Amino acid sequence: MSPFEYISLLTSIVLAIGITRILTGVGKVVQLHSNLRIYWVHLMWTANVFLWLLLNWWILFRWHTYEGWTFFLFLFVLVSPIVAFLLSVVLLPEPLDGGTDLKQLFFENRRWFFSLAALLPPIDAIDTLLKGWDHFLAQGIQYPIVLIVVFSLCILGIFSKDEKFHAGFAVFFLLFILAFISLNLRILT
Repeated sequence: MSPFEYISLLTSIVLAIGITRILTGVGKVVQLHSNLRIYWVHLMWTANVFLWLLLNWWILFRWHTYEGWTFFLFLFVLVSPIVAFLLSVVLLPEPLDGGTDLKQLFFENRRWFFSLAALLPPIDAIDTLLKGWDHFLAQGIQYPIVLIVVFSLCILGIFSKDEKFHAGFAVFFLLFILAFISLNLRILT
């Protein structure tokens, strides 16, 4: 087993637990749909976190040629999957019971959710820089701009109770993540 395979094993497990949490939560929402008050923004963020977890797993492969693994680098690579897992827990807490109002749940947990989400852009920037300055520059000027925008929107999300803001941010993030995925389809080839 190569160092990358060894390191990626635990990282993959954390990502898989987050994915499982999302899928189990969505299954529970489907199962209880007639007894829940559904909120599309909550479901949109659930889809966004699911896609972020998948993208994290996919992009983890960029580390496969790295040879200088240390315990601290391993911990750093593990941080983003842990944060994404915690986002899935905040979105879909256990137990999710009939009678739950997903809108109320979303707004009650928005401070935790967006505080955690605000960690992801700086973590991503550091991760990209750790792969080398040339790799960071190869992302283009839009990369730091989008990270700053997403970080700023997360900070606003902590404090905002405006439904239109949260709806717009959820849609923006979905478009951002889909664009990012489309730009990174060929990573493993």
